[in-house]
Amino acid sequence: MVDFDNIGKLMHLPLADIEPGEQFSASEFIITAAADAVLQSNGRNWIPILVKEIGDYQYQVVTNHFVYAVAQQAELERVWCIVIQPEPKSIEQARILAREVTPKVNLSTASRDTILAALRYLIAEPDGALKGVDAIVAANRIAAADRKNWSGFSPITTLKCGITKGKKLDALAKVFFLSPPTPPMPPPEVISIKQASREDIFSRISYLSTNKIGGFEEVDVEKAADVIFAASKGKWKSLNPISKLECAIDTAKIKTLKTVFIL
Repeated sequence: MVDFDNIGKLMHLPLADIEPGEQFSASEFIITAAADAVLQSNGRNWIPILVKEIGDYQYQVVTNHFVYAVAQQAELERVWCIVIQPEPKSIEQARILAREVTPKVNLSTASRDTILAALRYLIAEPDGALKGVDAIVAANRIAAADRKNWSGFSPITTLKCGITKGKKLDALAKVFFLSPPTPPMPPPEVISIKQASREDIFSRISYLSTNKIGGFEEVDVEKAADVIFAASKGKWKSLNPISKLECAIDTAKIKTLKTVFIL
């Protein structure tokens, strides 16, 4: 049973209680030299092993597999570890931070700058398949393409950006994945702002803010809902007085506000 009280703790655990995680290999010379360095420092591993709890006093390596291999080589009785949450997202994050796996970005929604950075990473790899590809040209053409409904990377081969079928196209899977963006929620019903409750106002401004419509992501939704609801609206002949309520809704945003409110 997982002891959640241990999560995040630095613990000095018996090496015998820790199972290896994924298969790991490194130069025998490097491991032996690192083991000697640890033994010369009174047997303390200053970089902890990250583990997850898999039972009572039983743990498994999640990342920093190199340190675990060094501890075994040094025949340490106990090693310093940090226990992390066993959820896949937590484990993935730990492995990314330890640089044991390469992070991936969603090509369906990635910005041009993110695509460019990822392509430059692939191109710079020793013996990388994308050698010779112009990263800027490829990033510009991929970013300009309608990627929302792509189910694979094949459409890239039609963009004439130097990425062709085979190894070049296959290499993209190292840093990209495809996941279509979630369609936005349907807009709320248009209602009279004079008759709207505070909850009605909040939900509509929140919709605009959440979906980043018309700059409303910059608006403090709670404050705007409070101010608009409390305002005396009896003499209003339009929504324009809202721009004077000091709730970050200016004249330009009033146009957007008209998509969810009428007078």
